[in-house]
Amino acid sequence: MKERPRIKIEKSFVQKGFDVAAITFLLLSIVYISLEWGSIPNQVPIHFNASGIADNWGPKGTIILLPTMGAFLWGGLTILERFPHKYNYIVKITDGNAALQYRSAVVLMRFLKNTIALFFSYVTVESVQMAKGIEEGLSGWVMPLFLTMIFGAIILYIVHSIKWR
Repeated sequence: MKERPRIKIEKSFVQKGFDVAAITFLLLSIVYISLEWGSIPNQVPIHFNASGIADNWGPKGTIILLPTMGAFLWGGLTILERFPHKYNYIVKITDGNAALQYRSAVVLMRFLKNTIALFFSYVTVESVQMAKGIEEGLSGWVMPLFLTMIFGAIILYIVHSIKWR
């Protein structure tokens, strides 16, 4: 396989803002856990069914796993977005299409990492609320919205990638 061109894809102002928002919400979810720690019961929800109802509970300490996983995924995808020449593509990458294909793939990666981080932040707060008996479950719109955003972005990326190969 021929070495693909290496092109640095700059972040737009909006993408930088989305990064800041996602990290801010992850940090705020950690701050929220810290502030609420004394009032969080010993059992917290660790799994939800399709309706958003907690169907498995675990020890209090597991609540910190949500923002930790969100931050870990955000960091890993941030590193990965720097190497678009290493991604797998559904079209052949040439010198003529590399910039467009890389840009599309990196935009997808940035969208996914930030959406996932925001989701983990939301679920962290909701899990604390459920553990304390304030909420009964995740709102019914959460999973359909999240999945629509994730799979919608992937489908748009694939269509875009094929259209401008």
